[in-house]
Amino acid sequence: MRRLRNAYLAGAALSVIGLVINQGASAATLDDVLARLDKIEQSNQKLAKENAALRERLQKIEGSKGGGTAAAAPVPAAGPAVHADPKQSNPVGHAAVASTPAPAGALVSIGGNTLITKGGHGWIDNTTVTLYGHMDVSLDLFNNGVYDQHTGFGIASNNSSFGVRVRHNLAPYGWDGYAIVAQIESQVDVAAAPNERAAFGTKDSYLGLEGPWGAIKAGKSDTPYKKSTAAFDPFANSLGDYNSIMGNTGGDNRAEFDWRMNHAIWYESPIINHFQFSVLMSPGQNLATDNSNYAYGDAFQCNAASPRGSGSNFPGTGGSGAPNGGGNIGGQNCTDGSYGNAYSAALTYKDGPLTVIGAYELHEGVNRTGDDNSGINGGGTPIVLPDGTVVVTGIHNEWAAKVGAGYLFKEVLAGLQIYGAFEWIRRVGAPAAYNERSKNDVYASFTQYLDKHWSVSGSWVHAFGQPGNPTCLSLNNVNAGVACTDNNLPPAVNLSGQYQANLSSANANQYALGLKYKFNDFASWYLTGVELTQSPGAHYCLGASGHGYQICSRDAFNNTIGGATIKAVTTGMTFDF
Repeated sequence: MRRLRNAYLAGAALSVIGLVINQGASAATLDDVLARLDKIEQSNQKLAKENAALRERLQKIEGSKGGGTAAAAPVPAAGPAVHADPKQSNPVGHAAVASTPAPAGALVSIGGNTLITKGGHGWIDNTTVTLYGHMDVSLDLFNNGVYDQHTGFGIASNNSSFGVRVRHNLAPYGWDGYAIVAQIESQVDVAAAPNERAAFGTKDSYLGLEGPWGAIKAGKSDTPYKKSTAAFDPFANSLGDYNSIMGNTGGDNRAEFDWRMNHAIWYESPIINHFQFSVLMSPGQNLATDNSNYAYGDAFQCNAASPRGSGSNFPGTGGSGAPNGGGNIGGQNCTDGSYGNAYSAALTYKDGPLTVIGAYELHEGVNRTGDDNSGINGGGTPIVLPDGTVVVTGIHNEWAAKVGAGYLFKEVLAGLQIYGAFEWIRRVGAPAAYNERSKNDVYASFTQYLDKHWSVSGSWVHAFGQPGNPTCLSLNNVNAGVACTDNNLPPAVNLSGQYQANLSSANANQYALGLKYKFNDFASWYLTGVELTQSPGAHYCLGASGHGYQICSRDAFNNTIGGATIKAVTTGMTFDF
């Protein structure tokens, strides 16, 4: 840059000398010489401005090389390479906040082409924009163990996503160490037909402020409870996912305590002496005192339900007893797990190979009246069990707590990662005989890294039995109407085809074993086998969180069969960018 400036100055001097010599030769007037000098000066000023602009742009490019993206998180060491949180494509890990650098403005481009902002400029001042994504597509072979089913084959896109993350550095404007952070992330249905689940912004999306004290954000996010043990599961998002049981209160296809909460606000602390803390609050935003309506700002979506999933009350999902098949606004049909205010918190300690976590989450006023048929517009036909008791589930608080730890034994081959956790889930004040939402779970996993490419993993998760169950299940895989609708029949007839679920154990065990090959830090191939064994009163599903679909013990009429053994083998590839 200095050589270029000297060349311009030398050129200007030679021009002046030439003009003076030319004056004698051509008898030019003094006014002509002064006019020409004035033009040269103007030209030099223009060149100086262009040089300054070019220098500023080069500085921005250099600054972008040293600037970071929004809040890169510490991820538990688990082998030769460190990866993003396996439960989500967002590389911001377990409620983490990184230090806030103060780089110069960063040039924003895709493939070398400059992005043009709304103001028409070719760069965004002091802003880093990151495009990222995660793809996971699997081929699944499964059998749900039900009498009228058979071995099936499926192709699934498992928690695949695409996102845009923005970090606007405020240091140059007098706010040293501060930044505005934002993210918009959506599910990508690579194999499935997209619907509103794949709309832009359906996954972790927020706007917030980051500083030396941590970060505060508002939008929607996986809860601190969910994130705290996300790295514990080597089979995340597959049919071997630990959320078939962990965080799953009553079985079936929802893990209520492995959730992404809408309309939430949360705080993420910086790492202080190896400790990190995060807390989230989500208001119920519900006009109904029993939380049976949609939250303000949501449509066809009850709290604690996935889009079009169980408990969502999307039109046609509410059953024949609900007006218009369910899903009408104001119809008070959010009666299958919808909650009011929710709170989640987690504390993580990480020091080298050691990770220790503790987490807690509370859902207020969880409406389960759909389990006793009393919540459809204020009253339906009560469910009477074969022994003559009337089911009453009501509206009660539900909470969960867990503790866990992990350790990386670096000296065992290329590294041996061990994790373990214990979980308590409780529904407070519910009648014990019909309370399937209170239980304990225990989990353990290992990953043995053989070299920088190959690893083998295994996991075991156990669900202890619940104190009760609000319904009936089919007996010996024979369809007999699980809703206890034949209560007028003699007990001997009833019990020959169905039984009260609270009369049998609801224990369950899930075993998974898998092999993984890493091409590099961005792409991998995996093969996993899983078996879920259940006592007669249990009815869990494989793939309840993250997988493209769930494998449940249901017959052709969608009746739930208790005690089924579900098996699956899945293979697939992942790619991160």
